[in-house]
Amino acid sequence: MTEQKRSKWFWVGILVPVAIVVISAATWVAGYLSSADGTVVGDCYAVTTFGDVDAEPAKADCGSIEANTKLGAKAESGDACPQGEYDQLTVDRTFSSYKLCMMINARQGDCFENFLADSVAYQKVECSDPTKDAEVVKVIEGASGDTACDDTGATDLKSYSTPPSTVCVKAGK
Repeated sequence: MTEQKRSKWFWVGILVPVAIVVISAATWVAGYLSSADGTVVGDCYAVTTFGDVDAEPAKADCGSIEANTKLGAKAESGDACPQGEYDQLTVDRTFSSYKLCMMINARQGDCFENFLADSVAYQKVECSDPTKDAEVVKVIEGASGDTACDDTGATDLKSYSTPPSTVCVKAGK
């Protein structure tokens, strides 16, 4: 009896489908593990645009000028944010989609540009900057509501239910 030698195409026909299955499984696992589990309420972020995005925004030190937002809540992509003036980021990924409900990261005396813009994210600037269009006049932690900014000179406010807080802002150039 002679031993029959298998052709190289036989082995290619076996190895290519196996490689495709292994690569597909690894991609799925990597996508699943990189979902919103790394986001923590209270973390600060450097956001440049609101709305639908492909990737999570970059985390930033809450005291830095780049940290213009902080995470107030997370929700499934079809769910609504809690009651309040949250700026929303819907992160669309291959294996998961979710919504980040962002709050303004501000202290009394902070100034911003693009505060009144719809999709462009507001950015912290020096109060002497000519692009400034808003100044925070008061931050109230633990309380939310439309009357929280009475007697502050604020022309606008951002009120959040989770965690409860209100940011009183004097907007306009």
